[in-house]
Amino acid sequence: MEISKQFIFLFLIVGSLAACAPSENWPALDESGNESASLVEPPVVTDPASPVIPETGSQKLILSQAMTIRYEKAGILEAKVELPEGTQIEVPENYDVKHLDYRNSSGGLERSSTGFLYPIKVISVLSQYQPQFPQSKIDEINNTSGGLFIFASIVGNIEGGEGSFAVVNGATPGSGFTKYYLASGKPKFTYTKSVTKRFGAKLNVGVPMSSLTSAEQTKWTRIYEELKKAVNRTVATPKSYLMMDKAKAVEWSIKFEKTGAIATGGAWSIATQGTAVRHGFANVPCAETQSEILRQAYQRAGYRVTDDFSKAKGNQLIWSNTAAVVNFSMALYKAGWVAWDSTKYRAPIGAFLMNGSGLTPGHTYIAAGDDGMIIVDNGAPQGRDLRKTAEKTISIMYQTGVFFLPPGITPATW
Repeated sequence: MEISKQFIFLFLIVGSLAACAPSENWPALDESGNESASLVEPPVVTDPASPVIPETGSQKLILSQAMTIRYEKAGILEAKVELPEGTQIEVPENYDVKHLDYRNSSGGLERSSTGFLYPIKVISVLSQYQPQFPQSKIDEINNTSGGLFIFASIVGNIEGGEGSFAVVNGATPGSGFTKYYLASGKPKFTYTKSVTKRFGAKLNVGVPMSSLTSAEQTKWTRIYEELKKAVNRTVATPKSYLMMDKAKAVEWSIKFEKTGAIATGGAWSIATQGTAVRHGFANVPCAETQSEILRQAYQRAGYRVTDDFSKAKGNQLIWSNTAAVVNFSMALYKAGWVAWDSTKYRAPIGAFLMNGSGLTPGHTYIAAGDDGMIIVDNGAPQGRDLRKTAEKTISIMYQTGVFFLPPGITPATW
């Protein structure tokens, strides 16, 4: 049967429009990593005889801008609704950060190493938005099967910079963890072949502390101790090592690039809310987060990071080079840090861990306790226990194949 050219043209136009039409599951907004929220202060007690007891076990926040909340469907985070600026949400104190593929505003799938905070509850919207969000609509949103997710860029607002991070108590290993690790934390998988290919004969070859000069012993010990102070989650650790005011974080990010000045705190904020946002990689700031933690450890210990990480050595510790995981891992290696096979050695607190063999795309994080079963990264400055992390997340982000320690620090074997 012959079809007219006009009909074919009309068919293609209509089909194209249908293909480009936004789906109800496509968000209007894409997360930039610059999202923030403000904590709702607990009510002030004005009548001691009739005190108002603040609700415990949760925190309330007000969104500083419109944000998309999502729900999980077949392992994908789909858009549920766009919440307007000023919306008040509730987040439990024991919130989780999950890393699932999510649908962007073009309908494509993306992955964020920053992740999504879960679960949340919508409390209220500003009066001007109430016609679009009556209580019945809010109830319907909150009753979404499986719970609601929101981009974890607001974690900095939840944690704040005051006080200490709570101790992360080791959880019972879940099914996701036990698929990839023994209960001890020793990996069931191995990346020995690819790690050996990358780091050669120096893999697992430690530098005895006794072989170093007195000055070198002092240097590496001090730097390593500063790393541990910032990320140890087996004890209460001051938040100020990783968190600071967002505006100040941006200032420090710019200052470092202009003058080389390095802050002594707020590493997470500077990396994720400053540098990564400014340069357009807010969804994948893992290596920049670890780079900033390392720069600040040098600074607090009283040493110049440029002595070990420089253009001359081909391993400059700056976002334009080490925001890529493959470059960050190689920068450590060129600086004399020792690469250790995770199937043979236990990762102590302060070791820089790499998913797989430390290639890009990939993920990098730092050991925070229990032989690397507790970690700190851009998505979990408060600490993450891999024993209760989902199987899919571990498979993509937390299969530790290699880790790095400074010279003189030798890990224990399994």
